[in-house]
Amino acid sequence: MFTVNAIVRPMPTADSEYSVCGNSVLRKAKVIETFPRKENGNNIKIEILEHVNPGAVGKKYSVDDRYFEAIPQDWIWVDAYKGTDASMRCKDHQYVMGVEDTYKGKEVVLGVKGYHVCTDLKHCFKTYDYDFRNRFFKVKALVNAKDYQYRNPNNTTLVAKAIQFVEEITYDVETIEAKRNSMQ
Repeated sequence: MFTVNAIVRPMPTADSEYSVCGNSVLRKAKVIETFPRKENGNNIKIEILEHVNPGAVGKKYSVDDRYFEAIPQDWIWVDAYKGTDASMRCKDHQYVMGVEDTYKGKEVVLGVKGYHVCTDLKHCFKTYDYDFRNRFFKVKALVNAKDYQYRNPNNTTLVAKAIQFVEEITYDVETIEAKRNSMQ
């Protein structure tokens, strides 16, 4: 059984396409058919149309409808955090405080391309050491609503297509507490 973190309402019909994502792995599926289960609900036979792993595209799975949901494709601005090196650079990209920066590529992909941010400060410390050389910032980030809605609480990293640095976080009580909590 293949499950997706999500519940389609109304029930999908054959030949409908849905973006499905809880972890930015499965991006789009086509419903081939639906059929009832013995208990409440339905199983849905889907074909993978878009997936992070190209080898998964075209494969068919039976999905329990309790784990499937139509997800909005809107982009929303969220408050987040971003780590950089001492000169406000990340992967050869120079950021400037207060300036909105829009990703120039065709699409953003988590872990590959776009501006990576975290909605929880402690998750920035997984990428940038807490060593008084790196810097941390509060930012506004334009992220896909579905990615934000279904972000993993154990790793709140999101990819944004636009970002604006709002305020630097100093090595004070807030930062020390976030680091302490990330170690637990």
